[in-house]
Amino acid sequence: MPTIGIDYEKIEINEASIMVWVIGGRLGSRALWQQYYDRMSALIFVVDSHDRDRVDQACEQLHLMANKDKLREKPILIFANKQDLPDAMTLDELRDKLHLAKLNTNTKLRLQPASAIQNQGLREGFKWLANYIVEKIDPIKPIVETFNDTITMKNDFMSIFNMVNLKTFLRKLI
Repeated sequence: MPTIGIDYEKIEINEASIMVWVIGGRLGSRALWQQYYDRMSALIFVVDSHDRDRVDQACEQLHLMANKDKLREKPILIFANKQDLPDAMTLDELRDKLHLAKLNTNTKLRLQPASAIQNQGLREGFKWLANYIVEKIDPIKPIVETFNDTITMKNDFMSIFNMVNLKTFLRKLI
């Protein structure tokens, strides 16, 4: 039976907190990933730059996820891991093999060279992502939502109030 491995970690970058969920698993369990798409602000995709045999599979999976309605137009950070190995694909090769030009043109995308084992490129990638997410935060949105909620509450209260015959209600109250 396929298993899905889920782990998470909170990362602080430029005073922004990023909750990173690491969701792994075999092909059969990938259908379960969609339950996490609703609350995602971005997608971080890690590709093995040294694994030429499976880069087509990585490309297919990246495009499947990036084209989901819930992930469209969300920023995508792609870590090109294992860049420290001698036969690793270059960023240009990966850009071509992952067909990045075919992704939604409204999608903000960064292909970041990395070596996780040497801790290279990770901070730069997360910094880009944190800066992009912070730029997208609308400081007015919570105020507008609160105002709209207040109007809705007032209208709901008035509807209830109007349904009850006021005179009958007041007589019973007194």
